[in-house]
Amino acid sequence: MLIKALWKSVVIAGVVAALLLSYNNKIFSQGSEEPVAKEENIPTKEPLIIKYLHLDTNSADKAFEQADQVNIKLQKQDKAIPHGGGSIKEIKIRGFHNGETIFFKLTWDDAMKNERVIKHEQFRDAVAMMFPLDLVTISPETPFSPRMGDRGRPVNLWHWKADWEKELHLAGRFEHVDAVYTNMFDDFQDNPISVPVQNDLYSSTQFISGGRAAGTLLAKPDRGRSVEDLNAIGFGTLTSQVHQDVKGKGNWVDGKWNVVIYRPLITPDKNDVQFVPGMRTFFNVAVWNGAQGDTNGQKSITIRWHPLTIERVKYQQQ
Repeated sequence: MLIKALWKSVVIAGVVAALLLSYNNKIFSQGSEEPVAKEENIPTKEPLIIKYLHLDTNSADKAFEQADQVNIKLQKQDKAIPHGGGSIKEIKIRGFHNGETIFFKLTWDDAMKNERVIKHEQFRDAVAMMFPLDLVTISPETPFSPRMGDRGRPVNLWHWKADWEKELHLAGRFEHVDAVYTNMFDDFQDNPISVPVQNDLYSSTQFISGGRAAGTLLAKPDRGRSVEDLNAIGFGTLTSQVHQDVKGKGNWVDGKWNVVIYRPLITPDKNDVQFVPGMRTFFNVAVWNGAQGDTNGQKSITIRWHPLTIERVKYQQQ
């Protein structure tokens, strides 16, 4: 009798759980990410013109002075849980190319520089640009989500991070935990009976840092760059590329970030957006304010795609 009663309870509990999951699934599918609105599939009118300038990389600062600026209003990310951001109200963007490399300059106001993420309560300043991986037409009749792409319609993202920028200029190009916790100690450093196996274990990357041992970009002590090259096909699908092509340089002065992101126009990587002089495409942008705890989906965003036009080089204009 007891066994039968137990089985009956298990069956009933299973049915109840299934009903709850089915019901909750409907709620979560509607609540965790709102459906894309018609407005989000109507690109803005003002294009960002990527001006052609026959200048080398060292002349980038002068080149940006000759490029037209687009001011983009930002808002709180309120399309998917967890909502957040909204403290950065506007970002200014300019761009140019020299026939080989494309450059973007992104400028926004931020009263506090946040370039360290060692403590659990620390968050970085950051900015990201996003491009459709392929040539697309975007309209209410041909929708393409401006958030993180769509299933089967990938996007390429370039994510600059302030802490990565800082580490480029440190000895060893890596900031260790003891930079914050100056009085930290470990079990081995003052061990009077230390044996070789303990020392080997402590100094072995393979044992103490699985991410570094695996070559994970986030854990590497010397990435050689401040921008991460990624792909996505919707929320929750962000993936770092094996081959990293994008570089950047950020500078915070008097409450303002100036970040330059650049990459060859054409790369051999099938996961990269390819830029051809004369083409038209779209982009979107997001900003993270570390002082406000922005991280992951908590960020300041735009909810519409922005047109991007790449000027032809001089010999194409003849």
